[in-house]
Amino acid sequence: TEVLAIGSRTIESANKFADRWSVLRRYASYEEAASDADVHVVYIATPSLRHPTDCKMALGHGKAVLCEKSMAPSYDVGKEVIQMAMDKKLLFVHAVWSRFFPAMDKLRSLIEEGAVGDVKSARVSFCQNDGAGSCSALLETGIYCAQFLQWVLRPLSSEKEQEAAKKGVVVRGACRTVHPETKHDTHVSALLEFPFGRTGTFECSLAHASERSAVVYGTGGIIEIPFPFWCPTKLVVTKMSGQASQTWEEPVVYDFDLPEGVKALPISKPTKEGDVDGVVPGFHFVNSEGLTYEAAEVNRCVREGLTESPSFTSEECLDILRIISDIDAMSRANE
Repeated sequence: TEVLAIGSRTIESANKFADRWSVLRRYASYEEAASDADVHVVYIATPSLRHPTDCKMALGHGKAVLCEKSMAPSYDVGKEVIQMAMDKKLLFVHAVWSRFFPAMDKLRSLIEEGAVGDVKSARVSFCQNDGAGSCSALLETGIYCAQFLQWVLRPLSSEKEQEAAKKGVVVRGACRTVHPETKHDTHVSALLEFPFGRTGTFECSLAHASERSAVVYGTGGIIEIPFPFWCPTKLVVTKMSGQASQTWEEPVVYDFDLPEGVKALPISKPTKEGDVDGVVPGFHFVNSEGLTYEAAEVNRCVREGLTESPSFTSEECLDILRIISDIDAMSRANE
């Protein structure tokens, strides 16, 4: 697997990026890159409002697509993209990288095994003082919260619970604050009801910080997912029992190493040691090595001829977009 081609809005920007990262093929448009016969998967990381259009363009050229979040601003638009992929029998993966971390698999296993009894609720917070007003907090960080709650509160594997899943998730409450100039939401809080009376709460913001952690609550204890919950490498299970749940057992900690040997790509033409145009090589975001989990899963799906990833199906993707759309509608109505 290799990064074969770069498509950009101009050949100058394509060349600048490709020179930096030693990519041989450069194109002055996204469509030219997507139409390259040797390209198997198109990774779409354009500005988010372009995602639906660019996804359809790549699918139209017969390419598998990995699209950055949020793949669409609403459920209806997202459904159009996924339906096109299904009609063409092409792989489409929404790049919510959380779903591909080993810690997330272990978290789901602990819930299925009843490690903390019957799970009844969960809460998650993803707030950062970065970018308020430039885009929607709900689409930027809220989508990570929604997917987490879906992962931990969805029905168990038993037939009875799968039947209950048909009831869907109901948004019981939502509120927001907006930027005075751009009118983008800067903070959103939501209360969700899942099948079997499970409830989930989350807050997301681009206007202030939070601990950016999550907790799953069961009848017999809790599972904590510390910062950064959306790309986790640690789970802490604490069992609680007795009168008023006041008997706490020693916490059990599960640690997960990030992939070894993953480094930021070297730059090919430095203007001075370790620097190109003032940009120092390295990862921008925490646990970025974990992006390889997502890439490996997409490669596996392509090799096996799959049209969706079992780790994050198209149905789950659409469910999350529907939840996001419902939260947006209710929070607007409550202003």
